[in-house]
Amino acid sequence: MQVIGLSALIHDFITKGVQTMLFISDLSGNEEPLLVSDVHITEQLNTVEQLDFSTINIPDNKSAFAMLQPRSIVTIPETGEQYRITENDGSAIGNYYQRNITGLQVLQDLDDKVISDTLTGSQSLQKAMEFITKGTKFTFTIHGQFENYDFGEDGIGNDHALGLFTDTLLTAYKFEFIAHGYQIDLYKEMGKHDSFVYLSGDDVYSLSDTGEYTQIRTHIVGTGKTTETDTSSEDDSSTTSTTVKAEYTSPNAKIYGIIDADPFSDESAENEEQLIKKMKESLTDYPQIQYTASVNKFERNNPDKVLNDSTIGNWGYLRDRNGLDVETRIIQRDVYPQSNQEDTLTFGNFILDPNKMLVTLKSNRDTDMKAIKELQSKDFGGSEIDKQFDVTKVGEVDD
Repeated sequence: MQVIGLSALIHDFITKGVQTMLFISDLSGNEEPLLVSDVHITEQLNTVEQLDFSTINIPDNKSAFAMLQPRSIVTIPETGEQYRITENDGSAIGNYYQRNITGLQVLQDLDDKVISDTLTGSQSLQKAMEFITKGTKFTFTIHGQFENYDFGEDGIGNDHALGLFTDTLLTAYKFEFIAHGYQIDLYKEMGKHDSFVYLSGDDVYSLSDTGEYTQIRTHIVGTGKTTETDTSSEDDSSTTSTTVKAEYTSPNAKIYGIIDADPFSDESAENEEQLIKKMKESLTDYPQIQYTASVNKFERNNPDKVLNDSTIGNWGYLRDRNGLDVETRIIQRDVYPQSNQEDTLTFGNFILDPNKMLVTLKSNRDTDMKAIKELQSKDFGGSEIDKQFDVTKVGEVDD
């Protein structure tokens, strides 16, 4: 059968019998298999997973194609993971209609609920999670111990539960999370160390890096808790207030100079030591450097991940034949579960050792100075330079 003027997707469906399949469920609970193409899952640390795919209204897709409605749920058969449709773009191709679908993992459903109550004062992570998940399908498990956080008199609330989770609570308690269906697991740090050794050209290829330097800050001042003290006397009623204040300069200021961060404020810091600790944690005093590489097909099929474990959050080593040998962490995976396309891994953030960097800078400076002195010691007469560059004087031109 010759197919003229149709997309590659239609051609594959009609001539090759595409076996790529997802399951779609509508809001009435009906479920149908859906033939699809270009399935792509984006997993990113501390971010709601995203699913993208394409499909078309061939006869075998008739029922399922009609179920591509707002908020329908798509399930990945390999993992059982569920994604709620958030974008649905369509276009006509000949006698067919193609749709490009985007869905977000059902953790996104937390955005359906607005928390109208307020949680104030010092609270445990357990109480804070109960506060945002109350009245929802979500359950959670906390792995490890977390210190209480003081939300002050104003507290938190009057916002969507998802924003409170991914912005407020994540910043306050500094956890990392993974969601599967309606279950959320929270960790001090996800992943394991020494989980992989990727060598560019063997295990991975197309290794590239990106550096972003605008966020570097090496100096910060801040304020903490303000305490009101009653200084009333028999003749006078008054109070005085004392605010915790601190200043911190990063050791990396030796490399990059003094670069001021925005003023910091946290009412939960009750003394200077606590305030400095919190300011240091908020400061990005190093370049943001990330590496990206595609995983060779044989790596994807290694049994039980005995060679390299590319789970999000894992730590390991990335090496190439140009001298790169760094310990780094997997912070994103672009996965293609139903095709031969290689998965892509993003490693970062690679933090430069300031001491090594200072040694490198000094070494480069010493090398440059040595070269300059060697040039200065040589006798470069005008005639010699003319000979080297074959210069012939033909006269002088006035400016």
